[in-house]
Amino acid sequence: MAEPEPAPAGLADAVLLAPLTEDSFLHNLHVRYKRDIIYTYVGNALVSVNPCRALPLYSAELVRTYLARPPYLLPPHLYAITATAYRWVRDRNENQCIVITGESGAGKTEAARVCLQCAVVAGGGGGGALAAAGTLLEAFGNAATARNHNASRFGKLLDIEFDFKGEPVGGHITHYLLEKERVCRAAEGERNFHVLYQLLAGADAHLLKRLKLQRSWEQYRVLRGGAGCAEGGGAGAGACAGCAECAGAAAGAGAGGGASPRRAPPQPPPGPRAPQADRDHFAFTKAAMGALGFSAGQCGAVLRLLAFLLKLGNVQFEPQHNIDGSIGTRLQHEYELREACALVGVEADALVSALGAAPPLATHEDGAPHEAACSVEEECSSEAGSETEGAGAEWARALRDRLLCALYSRLFTWLVNAVNDAIKPAVVGARRSLGILDVYGLESLAHNGLERLLINYAAERVQAAVTAATLRREQEEYAREGLAWTPLPYADHELYADLLDAGPESVLGTLRECSARGASDSVFLQRLQRRRHPRLLVLPPDRFQVVHFGGAVVYSARGVVQKNRDALCRRCAAVLAAAREPLLAALFAPGATAYAGSAGSPRRPCALACRQRALVGALVRRLPPAPRLVRCLRADAALRPHRFDGALLRHQIRTQGIMDMALLRRAGWCESMCARSVVARYGVLRARAGVAAPASPVERDEPVRAARALLRSLPIPSAEFAYGRTKVFIRSPRTVWELEALRAARVEALVRAAQRAWRRHRARARHRAARRIALAWRRHRQRRAAPRAAPRAAPRASEPAQNMSSEAGASAAACAAEGGAGGAGGAAGATRVIWRAWCAHARRCYLAALWARLPARHRSPACAAWPPCPQPRLLARTDALLRRLHHRWRCHLYRRAFDQTARNRMREKVTASVLFKDRKLNYARSVGHPFVGDYVRLRASAAWRRGLGAAAADRYVVFADVVGKVARSSGRVSRCLAVVSTGALLLLEARSLRLKRRVPAHCVYRLSLSPYADDLLVVHVRACGGLESSTEELSQCSSREPLDAPGCLFGGEGAWRRRGDLLVRTCHVLELATKLFLVVQNAVGAPPHVNIATEFEANFGQQMVTVSFHAVGGAAGDGGARLLRRGSRMDVLL
Repeated sequence: MAEPEPAPAGLADAVLLAPLTEDSFLHNLHVRYKRDIIYTYVGNALVSVNPCRALPLYSAELVRTYLARPPYLLPPHLYAITATAYRWVRDRNENQCIVITGESGAGKTEAARVCLQCAVVAGGGGGGALAAAGTLLEAFGNAATARNHNASRFGKLLDIEFDFKGEPVGGHITHYLLEKERVCRAAEGERNFHVLYQLLAGADAHLLKRLKLQRSWEQYRVLRGGAGCAEGGGAGAGACAGCAECAGAAAGAGAGGGASPRRAPPQPPPGPRAPQADRDHFAFTKAAMGALGFSAGQCGAVLRLLAFLLKLGNVQFEPQHNIDGSIGTRLQHEYELREACALVGVEADALVSALGAAPPLATHEDGAPHEAACSVEEECSSEAGSETEGAGAEWARALRDRLLCALYSRLFTWLVNAVNDAIKPAVVGARRSLGILDVYGLESLAHNGLERLLINYAAERVQAAVTAATLRREQEEYAREGLAWTPLPYADHELYADLLDAGPESVLGTLRECSARGASDSVFLQRLQRRRHPRLLVLPPDRFQVVHFGGAVVYSARGVVQKNRDALCRRCAAVLAAAREPLLAALFAPGATAYAGSAGSPRRPCALACRQRALVGALVRRLPPAPRLVRCLRADAALRPHRFDGALLRHQIRTQGIMDMALLRRAGWCESMCARSVVARYGVLRARAGVAAPASPVERDEPVRAARALLRSLPIPSAEFAYGRTKVFIRSPRTVWELEALRAARVEALVRAAQRAWRRHRARARHRAARRIALAWRRHRQRRAAPRAAPRAAPRASEPAQNMSSEAGASAAACAAEGGAGGAGGAAGATRVIWRAWCAHARRCYLAALWARLPARHRSPACAAWPPCPQPRLLARTDALLRRLHHRWRCHLYRRAFDQTARNRMREKVTASVLFKDRKLNYARSVGHPFVGDYVRLRASAAWRRGLGAAAADRYVVFADVVGKVARSSGRVSRCLAVVSTGALLLLEARSLRLKRRVPAHCVYRLSLSPYADDLLVVHVRACGGLESSTEELSQCSSREPLDAPGCLFGGEGAWRRRGDLLVRTCHVLELATKLFLVVQNAVGAPPHVNIATEFEANFGQQMVTVSFHAVGGAAGDGGARLLRRGSRMDVLL
């Protein structure tokens, strides 16, 4: 069979190609690309070829056109994909997601922006904040690379929430792994993040002077790219810390190899962005921050932090020979450091001391350091790691670069959180959302480190989820439903992804284990080499190669284990946390970021690879089974317009599985629906006139037969449908739209019929009311006219009913009874009628306006807001009744939204209110803070789950926090971990989780506190060895020691004198007392006594001591407490 002549502009849907081969598909793309037609359908997916230039393809009028007409009547476009997803959200009430994939430089960022603009216009144009959020994050998260002038250096998922009318009401952005290493180390021919260039080019002279910046970007090392990596100095100073390429170049050049930027001016920043473009984009960035509600103070703080980053990047460190012969570190460009610290209020000397400190000593082969310079949670290991000349300078440069990366990464996370706060819906509720996923593209640059590995891993996992998993799932569904189907072969992309994260022997699993054990990079490479996988190759001395779905990528293993720990030196973080700039202090405060370990936590911070793996796993799980796919292709490697590289496009078509999807769509079906859903959605098409008939028993029992009968009655060919055991399969997207069009026409006809019926009913009701009013008016006029027509001489009182009709006689009798004052009586009746009518009108207006003025549903039932009553004398009782009913309804909604955890927390809050309200001074401040319980994440600790520190009965954690245990002899405070389980109060070592003391719940009989705002709690413990002791407690004593032996917790008669009561200090004193109160109540059956007094007695083991609280100078105890032990008294000075 000869190949048919192709159309002049190619085929809009590649599935219709005959024959459907890779060559015909590529030829069709080429024919359309030459005519500037960059979009092509592949079934219900879209292929977009990057034209590398601006095309007049986008406008608001075109969006409305795609919304008004079916997509198969219009050319392929991104608007068609977005409009279809929007219709499904609005009409079908289903969540949708548009997944945009492709290599770096294929146009994914631009495609995501077009989809967002289309969704905003489709929703009525009310999503200006969403567009501003995209502009702001593009400035802070995009950069120019060797393959893309506007490459996203982070992945993002934008969820746009719509209300029932289809209008956008808010959104949420989830970001994935910003490439923060670019901040201090941009490769040759690449740029740093856009906002840094925009600040220098777009800021006016006064702003630059306040920020102490210069206009030229060549003055800043972090912006010079590869030309700025060299740092002048002595030996070893020509290499950037951690940069393998620069290190090799410096070693080859010798001591004088680093050329000065003043002698060799760097090249202009890459990309088509001229200074004028950067100035314009800086104006757009500032406008976006204003549209998102950033205050002037917040904008100024962000700019000061960027200036601090630029100037701190210019600080240089060189080795110097001291008089005693040792090798020290000398600071260059000290004025840059002083000016940078003055901008944000950081102590310059403290920062110099933190950066210039001596590096830690070398590590053992197993990774254990000889001498730790920092804490375990924030370990700082030098890449040099040896006592060689220049090691101190390299260590200082490494700390500086790590500090710059952490600063920019935390600033970006803060921006994303602020954007989410600005675009979140005003009213909380369950809504449908449209997601736009712009993920990383597979990259292979000159230098590929850990961050490139994680970026390619995310691209690998998403590609496997949307391609291989879709192909496998759909073919398995065809076989499961019993359709005649021949399985199609396809490239299994999941095998490539499993190499990276499946099991402990995978690349990321090996990296995680090496990071946890503190192993070196060589150990990591040795373990990879033992894997012996055909797609994994180790290249000595410090590189390894991974074959991804898009080709092989060579990664550098230099410092990969240390980078995975993602640790920041605690000294540097403490210096920045003490800054006078509030934003900088908040970014480096303990527990300020999600990846920083909380204070006092026994767990290490999560590694970088573990965080990325968890985020990507959550992303893949939340993707719908059939997302809207947009495949972006790059037509030219150098991004030149009017170029079509067939070999490059053929490689992308193969790696992205586009031909497999096209063959599946050609031989299979584009959509499948449950038969019951088909009958439920399109059942209105059964009855052509009148109301649709109810579902018959056959439809309820055999939905497939009912769906077949329904679809055969429609004017659609039967070949477009296939019927499985439980589902109905639809051949083409056009058939889906025809079904939707028939349903929409039928629903419109039914709505019009309902409107006609309503208008008819309303007209009839008005006509009947008008007739009643006219009849009543005529009767009223007759009653008024009858007395005037009667003669003056009225007949005798006993004969009126005999001479006039019954109605006239009644009216005359009423007038006679009123003494001839008929006019006055009529006026009084009319007044009553008007009063009743006005009262009814006032009630209707009150009820009609009350709904719009009610307080929001998400407000707490404790909120006493209520609209004022417009007519208190008339509607006071009604208003009070409605207010009570509305309060009960809101309480019902509040209770219905509770799960078991929320019920437990509410029970704890109510218990705290009963115990401490109006009795403890700091109770009012604790009301708005929920009880967290596990403040140190002890439940997630592997050591705790293994049983370290507690028996099986004490494994469930009710409360855990680092507290201060008061020494009864001196009043000094020592830190320990307090854990309240369901049966005891445990005191553990904070790091080793070693058990120091266990107080069973039934031994606690009283809790004592002061009425002030202090943080002291006294737990009164019964004497052990009495009737209250249990066998479990006694079993904790060693059978080889006497009961009165020293160290025996549960000994004989004198043991309680050695232990005594427990005094602890904690900032969560009310929560600890409440939870301990409930635990004792549940364990014993009776609550302990809660004593709140300024003076009480406590058992200190050897004697009874009076604890007395004194508010010095009338203070309430907000400034802390000081404990003094004096004989048999302990004074607490507040």
